[in-house]
Amino acid sequence: MRLIDVVTMLNLETSFDEEKNVPRTTKVLKEFFGPDLAEKEYAILSHCWGVEKEGEQEVLFEDMKQLLTVSDEERKEIRGRTGYMKIVDTCRRARKDGLEWVWVDTCCINKESSSELSEAINSMYKWYANAELCYAYLHDTLRDSWIKGIKSMATPKWFSRGWTLQELIAPKVVHFLDRKWERIGDKAGLAWTLSRITPIPEKVLKEGLQKALSSVNDYDRPSVAQIFSWAAHRTTTREEDRAYSLLGLLGVHMPMLYGEGKNAFRRLQLEIIRTSNDQSIFAWGHQREFGWSSSILADDPSCFEDCGGVAALRPESFTARLREMGMPDEKLAGKSTQKRIRTFTVTNDGIQIWLPTATFGSYAQVTLACYRKSDPDYPLITLITIHLVFPGSTFYRVFGLRKYPGKMEFEQHLLPYKEAEYPSTFTFELHDQTLSHDGFVVNRVFPDRVVTDGSVTLSSNEDVAAIDYVREKDDTSFLVVLSYCGGRHSVSAVLNFAHNMAHLRSRAFERLCNSNHELTHAKHLMQHIHFRRSIEGVRVVHGAPCDSSVRCTVKIDIVKCFGCCAHKERLALSENYPAIPFSLIESELRPGDYGRVPQGRHNFEPEGNIIEFATCLGLGPFEDDRGIRLPELESVQPWRSLLLSVPGHGNSHHLDMYDGTGWTLQANQQVVLLLKALSSHLAGRLLVTTVIRYSDPLDLRPRLYSTFAPRNRLDLDAWEPLLRFPPLCLVAMPLTWHHIDIDWEFMTMLLKII
Repeated sequence: MRLIDVVTMLNLETSFDEEKNVPRTTKVLKEFFGPDLAEKEYAILSHCWGVEKEGEQEVLFEDMKQLLTVSDEERKEIRGRTGYMKIVDTCRRARKDGLEWVWVDTCCINKESSSELSEAINSMYKWYANAELCYAYLHDTLRDSWIKGIKSMATPKWFSRGWTLQELIAPKVVHFLDRKWERIGDKAGLAWTLSRITPIPEKVLKEGLQKALSSVNDYDRPSVAQIFSWAAHRTTTREEDRAYSLLGLLGVHMPMLYGEGKNAFRRLQLEIIRTSNDQSIFAWGHQREFGWSSSILADDPSCFEDCGGVAALRPESFTARLREMGMPDEKLAGKSTQKRIRTFTVTNDGIQIWLPTATFGSYAQVTLACYRKSDPDYPLITLITIHLVFPGSTFYRVFGLRKYPGKMEFEQHLLPYKEAEYPSTFTFELHDQTLSHDGFVVNRVFPDRVVTDGSVTLSSNEDVAAIDYVREKDDTSFLVVLSYCGGRHSVSAVLNFAHNMAHLRSRAFERLCNSNHELTHAKHLMQHIHFRRSIEGVRVVHGAPCDSSVRCTVKIDIVKCFGCCAHKERLALSENYPAIPFSLIESELRPGDYGRVPQGRHNFEPEGNIIEFATCLGLGPFEDDRGIRLPELESVQPWRSLLLSVPGHGNSHHLDMYDGTGWTLQANQQVVLLLKALSSHLAGRLLVTTVIRYSDPLDLRPRLYSTFAPRNRLDLDAWEPLLRFPPLCLVAMPLTWHHIDIDWEFMTMLLKII
């Protein structure tokens, strides 16, 4: 460590002022190592480097080394720098405090030597911690104006710089000085104010970080995520320094590689993982409402801005909490389980880690050994969960999804820490000019944003947008939902506005994750949604979800139809039949079955099938490819939230549905013509449009108990019929089957359309 001799420096300054000759062999800087360094009592300066554009210039190691050998004119230039006066004033302050040595980073480190710079950065936290006194020089404030909260005085720049974070925490004693080098106060006395300016807990400022880290109380012990959050809004001149300035706070060492950019912060996280089992390092962004990432690691400290109240749990505390959450003892006991909780490994392909996991199709909801702090007198430990998506061989993490109840199992995951090379943005070009001819205009865009030049651009941070189209004359409206994630995009139209933005986004991601092979290789996809009580519908045509380009065209227009429509994408859960929700049907049904729901009853009673009935009327055959095709097997998206009507219960309830498959009526012209032909025979009947079968009904038991169970003790025998889970069926009444009185004017218009 290289220190400035206070007496020699001040004597030199006096000699310069008095124009006395000084021996060129005089040494201002002296190096100390090991025991010699340990004996030295020194002060250390914490400050903001000057900005050359503003006329501020620092004195570097070479300048100080040559101070006695340069010409008088050059020496005068060096002494006139703002950085030189900081060194002199630091020495004066140290002499006043009875210290003979000082350390100033500008001139005590030879930055021309990469090895010395690397050593200094890795040792800097220790140097500040071992200092007798640290001077925090606030060059842009006067007296205690920033403490009193005078509006005309902004918070000093010192509090926004990356390196000053460790310079505030590491020293035992910190004196704050204003621009005139007058003492404002010390760290202990100003701890309350400092804790409000910075997110650092007051206890850490008073007692020190090391004492807090050694606490046996999970609540008091700062987690990795919390320490990162302290630096979330601090900046550095070099991007790499955002990581390097945190080495000492986190107790790790690594070589400096300037030029690596944000990879420095990724290396820092990997070094922490190699020496710690603190899972809060994966909790970044857990409160974000939007966005996704192709890496399990954060890009920079700002990603941890929502982690100021995150505490990590020790393995034994984590096990106890999982037990309280209902995980069986046999899954938590044993050395193998405890080892899985304590360890995770960094490999060349990713981070291998065992985590409690609830799986829903392509989604994995994993629970971390950390939680958000609440009032210490009323601790409420709710473990933090994150959502991972594995569509095929790829991976990305999705933010903002709600927490889903489900059975947890310990599963091993290989989480990539290298970012995949997905396009950073994706642009949707909207062709909606024809909507104005039908009276539709853009009402607003969710979240609040502007459609620029007829296009919407999404990114990994802003991954969804919903455009609200409204026709004022009859208050008809619909949404076009756009989403982009992991190199995939999705477009869908929605009529039901009862869902909030989070629900619409969740469904859009389900659509992306579960795109089948047929949709993946299609050049264009078309979706058609029918307006309620109307002969109109909205049609949306767009590029395939996995198109490798960075933009696609979305054409939106209004078309005429006759009420029994389904998405041309053949999405299994159609929103075109909202009249009657999904219901539990005790009998086996097929798409195309028709029947009634008797008055006062909850069950649908089938009477026949439209294809069989049409055959009896001589309208067939239907096996010809040119005729009506039989319903085809389709994939049902996992953990879809359904509106479920349970027999014997008056209310409808939302229920999560697990992996399933479904059959739905084809949406083609032949079906529409058949429904019209049968309208006189089947008027007033309901039509089964979709039948869904799902797997492992036991997964749904906890949700059903909490939703439908009485408050007293649950009678399993009484609930057994409900737990058998017959198929779900979607039934609706086509418009052509309604009993309606129409006038000749309406009939004439209808015939023209037909």
